[in-house]
Amino acid sequence: MDSCLRAEISASAIRANLALLRRQLKPATRLCAVVKADCYGHGWDQLLDVIAAQADCLAVASPLEALQLRKQVREVPILMFFAVSACRTQGAETRDAVEELVLQDVMLTVVSPAEVARVGEAAERARKTTRVHVKIDTGMTRSGVTPTALPALVENIRRRRSVNLTGIYTHFASADEGDKSFAQEQLRRFLDALDACGYLEGVTRHAANSAATIDLPETQLDMVRPGIAVYGYQPSGQMHTKLPLRPALRLTCPLMQVRDVPAGVSASYGQTYRFTRPGRIGLVPIGYADGYLRCLSNKAVVRVRGRDAPVRGRVCMDQIVVDLTDVPDVRQGDEVEIISADPAAPNSVENLARLAETIPYEITCRLGGRVQRKLVN
Repeated sequence: MDSCLRAEISASAIRANLALLRRQLKPATRLCAVVKADCYGHGWDQLLDVIAAQADCLAVASPLEALQLRKQVREVPILMFFAVSACRTQGAETRDAVEELVLQDVMLTVVSPAEVARVGEAAERARKTTRVHVKIDTGMTRSGVTPTALPALVENIRRRRSVNLTGIYTHFASADEGDKSFAQEQLRRFLDALDACGYLEGVTRHAANSAATIDLPETQLDMVRPGIAVYGYQPSGQMHTKLPLRPALRLTCPLMQVRDVPAGVSASYGQTYRFTRPGRIGLVPIGYADGYLRCLSNKAVVRVRGRDAPVRGRVCMDQIVVDLTDVPDVRQGDEVEIISADPAAPNSVENLARLAETIPYEITCRLGGRVQRKLVN
């Protein structure tokens, strides 16, 4: 049975965003599209072919994602962001997981000599040479080798014939903020660390996420790694440069029920909204189980017949109540636009993120399995 929640995912919007990002780059700079977390909630099944056709490389977070992606995309290089230690830490299961990643030609991230040894042993068992990237922690204080430890790690990799160093990268902590000084400091630390390694011909240097790709062209280097911009959303409201990105997602469903209510009644759990006049309400089959955040209670709007219909009362697990009092001629079964592809609309991803005091990434990544995703032009 089809879901009543339908997300239209625009292939033309994705292509336009990738083309727009390409135009920001020097001709020799490659584009690695980040497709982790089910293409940021937009759907691998719908978008992988579209994105792979225009990207030089694809990036995911976890071993499971890397192996699933390789089953669907055979030719395009895949980079796994999690360091090899994300594969189980001990025993045969570890060896098998790393060896499978090697066999599937996934480019692996390593941040320690122990991980280099693990990858090298897996490659020797598989009788292959595997490609690795080293991640440097230049100030994110998350994963990565310290800049001072980089030269020794690079030398460790070079001593192993079964391991080929093909990339070194870092990740910015605040490139999406108006003040770019720390991102520029991270870039300086990154370049200094590379210089300390000496000869690195053939090694891809990459640092730029969506925000840096757009706002800090000096960070683009040999490759960029845009994520949220691929799907059409500004990395933040503090960007100095705003590209005319096209949001790829539009979410709709049919209006499940329409009924009149008298003045004085309250809507949904907790009686957090009370009608001060006779009104008309609608029941919309989406809730926090589908990724519609509970903190949007009494804040968000949906669109019905071209009119705003405010969310009244608390968002439930599976449903929301909306106020249709000012929507003329509304009927059960009318289309409800929950998320608009118009970035200026009150129910756009970016505006919902502002209301929820979060970021667009969370709005799209939380969309659940009950949402049926359909690729449209």
